[in-house]
Amino acid sequence: MAEIGRRDFLKIMGLGGTGAAVTGCSDPVRYLVPYIIPPEDVVPGQSVWYASTCRECPAGCGLLAKNRDGRIIKVEGNPAHPVSQGKLCPRGQASLHGLYNPDRFRVPLKREPDGTLAPVTWEVGERLLAERLAETVSKGGEGRVVILSNLVTGTLLELMQLWSREVGGGRLLRYEPIAYEPLRAANREVFGRDAVPSYRIDRADFIVSFGADFLETWISNLELARQFAEFHRIREAGRNPFVYVGPKRSATAANADLWLPVAPGDEQWVALGIIRALLDEQSATGTSAQARQPLQAAVRELPLSLIQERTGVPQEAIREVARGFARAERPLALADGLPFSGPHATATAAAANLLCAVRPGTRATIDFGRPLALGQIARAADMKALADRARSGEVDVLVVHRANPVYGLPPAFEWSACLQKIPLIVSLSSAADETTACAHLILPSHSPLEAWGDYEPRKGVLGLMQPTMGNLFQTRHAGDVLIATGKKLKGEGPFPWPDFYGMLRSRWQGIGRKAAPELSSEIFWEKAVERGGFWDSGEGAHPELTVRRPQASLFQVPDAAEPGRDLFHFSARPTIQLYDGRMANHLWMQELPDPVTQITWGAWVEIHPEDAERAGIRKGDLLGLESPYGSLEVQAIPLWTVPRGTLAMPIGQGHTGLGRFAAGVPGNALALFPAEIDPGSGALGRASLRVRIRSVGRNLPVAHTDGSYLQHGRGMARTLSLDEYRSALSREPPEIDMPLPEGFDPKEDFYLPHQHKEYRWCMVADLDRCIGCGACVVACYAENNVAVVGREQVIRQREMSWLRIQRYFEEEGHEIRWLPMLCQHCDYAPCEAVCPVFAPHHNSEGLNNQVYNRCFGTRFCLQNDPWKVRRFNWFTFTRDYPLDWQLNPDVTVRQKGIMEKCSFCIQRIVQAKRDAKEKGRKVRDGDFTTACAQTCPTETLVFGNLLDPESRVSRLIRDHRRYQVLGYLNTKPAVIYLKKVRTGLGVRA
Repeated sequence: MAEIGRRDFLKIMGLGGTGAAVTGCSDPVRYLVPYIIPPEDVVPGQSVWYASTCRECPAGCGLLAKNRDGRIIKVEGNPAHPVSQGKLCPRGQASLHGLYNPDRFRVPLKREPDGTLAPVTWEVGERLLAERLAETVSKGGEGRVVILSNLVTGTLLELMQLWSREVGGGRLLRYEPIAYEPLRAANREVFGRDAVPSYRIDRADFIVSFGADFLETWISNLELARQFAEFHRIREAGRNPFVYVGPKRSATAANADLWLPVAPGDEQWVALGIIRALLDEQSATGTSAQARQPLQAAVRELPLSLIQERTGVPQEAIREVARGFARAERPLALADGLPFSGPHATATAAAANLLCAVRPGTRATIDFGRPLALGQIARAADMKALADRARSGEVDVLVVHRANPVYGLPPAFEWSACLQKIPLIVSLSSAADETTACAHLILPSHSPLEAWGDYEPRKGVLGLMQPTMGNLFQTRHAGDVLIATGKKLKGEGPFPWPDFYGMLRSRWQGIGRKAAPELSSEIFWEKAVERGGFWDSGEGAHPELTVRRPQASLFQVPDAAEPGRDLFHFSARPTIQLYDGRMANHLWMQELPDPVTQITWGAWVEIHPEDAERAGIRKGDLLGLESPYGSLEVQAIPLWTVPRGTLAMPIGQGHTGLGRFAAGVPGNALALFPAEIDPGSGALGRASLRVRIRSVGRNLPVAHTDGSYLQHGRGMARTLSLDEYRSALSREPPEIDMPLPEGFDPKEDFYLPHQHKEYRWCMVADLDRCIGCGACVVACYAENNVAVVGREQVIRQREMSWLRIQRYFEEEGHEIRWLPMLCQHCDYAPCEAVCPVFAPHHNSEGLNNQVYNRCFGTRFCLQNDPWKVRRFNWFTFTRDYPLDWQLNPDVTVRQKGIMEKCSFCIQRIVQAKRDAKEKGRKVRDGDFTTACAQTCPTETLVFGNLLDPESRVSRLIRDHRRYQVLGYLNTKPAVIYLKKVRTGLGVRA
C-alpha cells in the first residue's frame, strides 16, 4: 500500500468517511448514499411478509416470505391457504436455497462451437431463438417445436399452449418424474376416472396404505401430514388404526400401528387377500350386490393360503386387518402408484380402489370433484415417444422450462444421446441441471420467489405467486421470453400483453368477475395478492364412486416366491429431503438426516441384517448392484427396515450436473431400471427386477448423525400402551421437576430457585404426534443462521444443528421412535456452573442464554451437557454467494471457537415483547412461537409461557403422559415430553 500523507489522509476522511479510507489511495473515493425517499414497503430493520406459492414440488403449498431490507430471510406456511394452513415441510423451508442457489445462471449464455458457454445479452438471446423458430416454421410440419416444462397450470399454462400453437403447431409436455401413471390407470380401470383425486384422510377411521408414503412425498405430503395428525390422535374410544403394507419401513410405515413387510410388488396380493377375507367372512355387507361382483371376480382363484405362501404374511394378520376394515365406517385404502417402488403398481392401486368400494362411507375421503393437477402430467410413454422423435430428427427446437428428464428418467432411455440430435435446445431454467447441460442457449428465468404467476394444485384452489424480492441476477420471467419471441414471429395480435404480468392481470380480471362480481377488479386483485390466492370456502358435492370390474388380466394368480441367495428384490423411493432429486443442490436438504437411517450427504442401500451377515456385509461396505439394465456402487446399511431378500434405496442422489453441492454424491438408483414402458399405464415398465450384489472390497465411513440404534435402557423416547394410558388417567400425573420455584426442594437442591417475574418460557413435545419429518430442523437452520458443515465434518460428528430428531429402534420388534432433542433450558443447568467465563447465562425468563462475546471455546459446557445439544464451531463456516443473503440479521453469525445451541428463538421473544409493549400489554399466548413449532405440520412442538395458567404449555404440561428426558439428573428441564401411546391390531407380521 502506498504511503499517505497526513494532509491527504484528513482530506479523504472528510470526503468519504472511514469506508473510503480503508480502501487505499488507488481506489476512487466512494460515498454512502442513504435513502432520500425510501420505498413505502421497505422500512430499515423491519420485516415485510409477502404471500406466494411454494413450487419445490407439485403440491403447491401457500407460503409467506419474510423480506428484510430487500432480501428474503425466511419462509413460513400461509395460515390462510387451504393446503399449507400455516405449515411447511422441509423442502418448503429449503426453498430459499433455490432462490440463493450459487449455481444459478447470472446472465443469458450461448454455447460456442468448442462447447463452452459464453454470455450474451437478452436481446441477442431472444433474437437467436426467434430466428431459429422462424426457420422451423418456414419448413412446415407439426410438432417440430416442443416445450418441455415442469407441472405448470393457470396463466403460464395458457401462454405455453398459445405459444405452441402459434409457432408452427408446436407441442407442450408437462413432465414430472413422479407422475403417478399407475394410480391414474387404476382409477380409470376401477372408477372410470383418469385423474388423481383429493384425499381427506382426516375423515377416515381406518387406513391401510400399500406403499403410499403420504407423510413424506406422496401427492401432497404436508397437507396429508396435517390430516394424519387429526386422524391418528388419541380419542376416548382409542385411536383410528393405520396399517402399512410395503417392502420398506419408511417414515410413514414407522408411524403405522402395524407394518406388514412384503417383497416389492406383493402389496397387490395382500390387498386382494383382505378382499378375500372380507368376502369369506361376509364382512362386505354394506356393499351392493353390483359392487361385490368386481370384488368376487378379482379374488375367485386366490385363497388366503396361496397368498400367505406367496407373500409370507400370515393369514391371521390379513384376516385381522380385514376385520378392522369392515368395522370402520369410513375406511380408506391407498396405493403409491409409482413404478419405482415395485412391479405391478397398477394392479396394487386397482386392488386398493376395490377395497375403497367396500364401505359407502369411504366416498367422504376420496374427492374426484376436486382432482389434482398431478393427473395432467405427461406419462413416461409420452417422454419415450419424444425421445424417439428426437432420435429420428423430427424435433428442431426444444424449449426446456424447469424440467430435467436426463436425470429423472433411467439412463437406459439415453436421453442425453437423443438431445444431441436436436439442432437447438433452449433452457429457461434458472439453475444448472443435467438437461440444461445439453442446451445450446440458456435464457435463465426467475426463481419462483422472484416471479409473478399462479398455480392451481387442485381444482378450486388458485394460488398466486408474486415477487417477494427484486431479481438477484439478470434473469427474466419465462412468460416474458415466450411473449417477446411470439411477438417477433406473429406480431401483437396473438400476444397483446406487454409482458407476462399483464397477461396474469387480464386472466385474473376474468376470475374476479366470476368469483366476486360485487368487487372491482382492482380490489379483488389486491385482496387475492394479499391473501395468497383465491379458493372456495365450501366443500362442494362429492361425485358418486361407481365401481367397474377390472380386466381379468390385471390380477394374475401369484407364483411362488423366487428362490436364490444372490438375487434380491429391489425397491427405490423418493425421500422427504430430495423428493425426486431436484433438491439435491440444496444444502439444508443434504445435511438433513434421513428420518429412518439418519444418514446425510449420500445414498445407501438398506439390506436386512441377516442377509448382510450371510454375505459378510458390514455397515459402510461399498456394494456393486447389478441389474439386466445397469449397475451402480453404493454403501450398504444393514437395517431391520426391509424384509429378507429385499434391497431398498432412496432416489435423488447421483447427479452429474445439478451443481456444486450435489456433485460427487454417488448413487442414482434409476441406473438399475429399464427403458421399457408398461402398456397399460404408460409408466416405466418393471414387471420383474432382480438385483445381484457384489462386494467392491472397500468400506467407507457413513455420514450419519445417530450414535446408536438403541436406547440402551436410558428411557429417552418413552412409550406406554393404550391400556396403560387409560389407567393413568385415573391417577395424578407423574411427578416431574417443574422448572419453576415450586419445583425446588431444599432437601434435595443446593441452589436457590430462580424467580421469574412475568415469563417462564417452556416447550412441550408430544411424541405421539411426531412423524420424524425434520421440518423443524430445517426451520431452525433458516431462522438461526445454523451452519452447514458438509459430509466430512458430519463424519467427524461436528454437525451444527441446534435441533435434531433422534431415532431409536426398539429392541423387540424394531419399532421406530423419534425424539426431538434441543437445549432443555434447565432451571438448574449443568452447563452454567462449569464455564469459567459465565458464557452460559440464566436469564430472568428461564432461558439458558449463550453469550457469544464471553465464550472462548473451553467446551466445558459441552462436556457437562447430558443431552449433547451444544455445538462447537471448529471452523468459521462460510456460505457461498449469494447464500449469505439469507442470513437472519437478528441472529449473530458465530465464528470459530464459539459454542452455540438452541436459544428458544430469543430474537422472536424480544420482538414479541416489543410489539406487546407498543400495545400496552404483556405477551399473550399465541402472539408468536419458535421457528420449529411454527412449521411443524402435526403440531408436535408447543411453545409458551409457563406462568400463564391458560397457555397451551400450561395445559399440556398437566398431561398424564408427561416426563423429562434424563429428568433424574434433577436439572429441571423446561422441555417437557409427552410419551407416545402404543396401539396395534394385536397381530404380528
